[in-house]
Amino acid sequence: MIRQSFMDLLAAKDFENITVRDIVERAGLNRATFYNHYQDKYELLDATMADLFAETLASRVPRDANLQGAELVRRLMLAVCHWQVETTRRLNARRTLTHAMEESAKRQLHGVILSCLDQARPPHVSRRQLEQVATMISWSIVGIVLQWSARREETVEALVDETLPYLMSLISRLNAVHPSL
Repeated sequence: MIRQSFMDLLAAKDFENITVRDIVERAGLNRATFYNHYQDKYELLDATMADLFAETLASRVPRDANLQGAELVRRLMLAVCHWQVETTRRLNARRTLTHAMEESAKRQLHGVILSCLDQARPPHVSRRQLEQVATMISWSIVGIVLQWSARREETVEALVDETLPYLMSLISRLNAVHPSL
């Protein structure tokens, strides 16, 4: 109820203008209930963005699909594009949450990519190296999607088709340095 009330308010008001009082009144709850779940509205924003992103990823990249390589990266890019469009349309029409959305997407995507890399990690590759690779890939995807979102000069599919070879060459280069990645 708290999260739905918050999302309803985000559709109507800028984040800066929303108070905890607004959220709990809309949800029909008291402030103590809110603070039992969230420290403040910023924590609620982070949790909301993370949940929306996780839902999008789950719908585009099913856990049991056993995807890897180009198909995995393609689906991750499509998921980020879809999330960016839908979240902007539903919650960020005035673009006041762009930074929060970007940070949430990078953090969530980094976790997914790191998990995939970690599953295939050879003994000579350190956790730090995997984290760096996951950062490069996740930030690249989010950056490409943000640039696309601002311009919308091509379809999502065209964007992915155009940029996927570059990301895959980065991954191939990393595979050449560490063949078992």
